[in-house]
Amino acid sequence: MEYPLPHNADAERAILGSILLGAKNVDEILSQLQLDDLFLPEHRVIFRHMTLLRKRGSPLDDLVVLHESLNSADELEKAGGTAYVSKLSDGLPRLSNVLHHVEIVKLKAHLRKKAVVAENILKMALGANGNASDVLSDISNLSAQLREDVGQKRILRFRSGAEIAATEEKVDWIVPGFVAKGAITELGAKVKTGKTTLLLSLIRAISTSDRFFDRPTLRTPTVYLTEQPTASLIQAMDRASLLGREDFYVLQHADAHGLSWPTVAAEAVKECGRVGAMVLVIDTLSHFAGLKGDAENNAGDALEAMVPLLQAAAAGIGVVVARHERKSGGDVGDSGRGSSAFAGAVDIVLSLRKPEGNAQKTLRVLHALSRFSETPPELLIEFVDGGYVAVGDPQEAAIKQAKNSILAISPEKVEEAIGLRELAETAKVPRATTQRALEDLLVEGSLDRTGKGKRGSPYLYFRRPNRFCSTSYIEGQKEKANC
Repeated sequence: MEYPLPHNADAERAILGSILLGAKNVDEILSQLQLDDLFLPEHRVIFRHMTLLRKRGSPLDDLVVLHESLNSADELEKAGGTAYVSKLSDGLPRLSNVLHHVEIVKLKAHLRKKAVVAENILKMALGANGNASDVLSDISNLSAQLREDVGQKRILRFRSGAEIAATEEKVDWIVPGFVAKGAITELGAKVKTGKTTLLLSLIRAISTSDRFFDRPTLRTPTVYLTEQPTASLIQAMDRASLLGREDFYVLQHADAHGLSWPTVAAEAVKECGRVGAMVLVIDTLSHFAGLKGDAENNAGDALEAMVPLLQAAAAGIGVVVARHERKSGGDVGDSGRGSSAFAGAVDIVLSLRKPEGNAQKTLRVLHALSRFSETPPELLIEFVDGGYVAVGDPQEAAIKQAKNSILAISPEKVEEAIGLRELAETAKVPRATTQRALEDLLVEGSLDRTGKGKRGSPYLYFRRPNRFCSTSYIEGQKEKANC
């Protein structure tokens, strides 16, 4: 046969080594595993002696006893020699999931039997010289052994919480909290909000191992699928300092015209493997998946579009997919245009939005829903030098901005003092944020107020002419001074 028969030498060694380490379920292991299930001749010899020792009541967790059994039968060399037998348990944990390895070995043994049947069918077909109907009949009889497994239900493997905890794997972050190997991140934003700029800023950071949002990054090449035409793409790449880089690989939508989305996605995954890229970015999914009209609203079409991305993530690639948000917006996870099935299929949902109120044009708020605790629910970012940097907590930044706006419009004379509603409307700041900003300004001594704060006598605010003199006014009358 041209190809080696199916087997897993590591799983076989793990079973034998676990028995030597004193596996508690050794009787279950020995009852489930047959000698022919093992592929390597040396493993078969060792397993046969372990079975004999168990029948005699001899301990199986004693290497000396096993060594003596093999040596007395003159089969020590057939078992790989003293050095091989002595190292069977090297590197194995004492509490390994040995029954899982038994399942693997039995599956490989089953596949070997089917492979032999398939080989016999091939030989019979290639060497046929007699009656064609007789040959086909013989082939049909043999192939029945292959068809008997078709339609059988796969045996599901349930694991306890303890088993899962013992095999828990850490998250391999590319950008902590935002992009991880084997996970899918969705970035949603309204048109012209800065979505592509953010993606290219991310790519530049991981290409140069720079910090992104004040977080360390894992350096890796990137494969980028974009809907942008060449002219605007070159400008965007130039702003992100990606022009001329050898670790940034681009596929434009126009170059994928006529190909199905699964084909394009499969080729993108192959390209990731070819260039060693751990990140695949799709900007935007609707263009490459060909979702038009009501297709984007259909949960079935949405899940079908996500399948290639789930397969890419299963290959260990960190996938970042961009989508447009609906005009009406909404909560994170529901704001994406089309079916919510998109958000349900990903691990991290990000929404890039402009801050509320009269904020700087360079500021954006990144809202998030995530399966990972490392992802912040909100982050204020600012566009600086062609990319976004983290500024801090959006609420605190909004209050700071509100305080500046309120101070700029507050009158200096008590006679001209204005109320909360007018301040909020003039400063274009939400009422709740205005209230918090006013409280801070009063404590800081930058503002003062008049009135009793009740119906018929509301609080009215004005800027202190001398912030170093703390003076309070009630009903327009000076109450006290601490200068």
